Amino acid sequence: MSRAVTTALDVVCFGELIWDLYEDGKTEKDGLAARFKRELGGASANVAVTLARLGTKAGVVGAVGDDRLGAAFSTSLAKEGVVTTGIVKGAGATSVAFVSLGATGDASFTPHRGADLRLDEAAVAAGMAKAKFVVLSVSSMLPSAKPATLKFLAAADKAKAVVVVDLNVRAHLWADAEEMRSATKELALRAAIVKASERDLNAIAGKRGMSWLDDNAKHAAWVLTRGENGAAAVGPHGQSTAPTKRVRCVDRSGGGDAFTAGVLAVLVKAGATPGSPAFEDAKTWTRALEVGQLLGSKAVSSLGATASLTSLDDVKARLAAQKKAS
Repeated sequence: MSRAVTTALDVVCFGELIWDLYEDGKTEKDGLAARFKRELGGASANVAVTLARLGTKAGVVGAVGDDRLGAAFSTSLAKEGVVTTGIVKGAGATSVAFVSLGATGDASFTPHRGADLRLDEAAVAAGMAKAKFVVLSVSSMLPSAKPATLKFLAAADKAKAVVVVDLNVRAHLWADAEEMRSATKELALRAAIVKASERDLNAIAGKRGMSWLDDNAKHAAWVLTRGENGAAAVGPHGQSTAPTKRVRCVDRSGGGDAFTAGVLAVLVKAGATPGSPAFEDAKTWTRALEVGQLLGSKAVSSLGATASLTSLDDVKARLAAQKKAS
């Protein structure tokens, strides 16, 4: 059992704690590499690590197995400066995903999900949601994880945390497509900010993606990533955009999480919560998108979701300028 969080964080990331195992070297005759390289993974861990490297007070809430992989995961996050008091030992083994990369950086995952999708509702304490922002994704609404997720959301509501939903739709995890769409709607209705990619919206609504947002996240600000067509933010401020930064892509798997972390880091620095002047300022959102795109481009430039995010002085300078402007 974890210790309760006693001080408020800037951001708490809920849910996915997964070791990514990348093929290291040429594949053998059986189609697999002989060796694999271990990297921190899962959207929650990726966003929290990136935020911590930017100087944002970030923590995670989720489950790992009572095994060596789980212990190593917690230790690795703590070394990054991420608050790990919200990590509990769940049922099953620590989750892992085997990752193969194509020539253009597209990742193919073979997931073996265990403890991270089996967080016990009883292990979720009110203090775990004590933050300015909390971040969740749709996989947290899978049947095995939903009771704990709803309890966490209730705690976030009581703590007056801003709920950020990064859709991050993974259709292969759901036995029933309609159940996935219903769970996505239920989560989006609770959000103050919804982050969605074109792929996310296609998975839940096909060509009606924007209409789906209007129906199910009408009162939220939308942060949209559109591949080569850049990113946009739509909300009380109107609409802001930022172009995609072109880089040589090695591993796309962490680009979206790095982008999300960049947007959140700017909002934290600006004190941009719903109803505040900064939240309704187009300049805040433009800066958030620009920092998100910069981090996303850095993340995809080498193998591992956070491996490239080490020299971030340029990003920190932008954040410092945002804080001064605010």
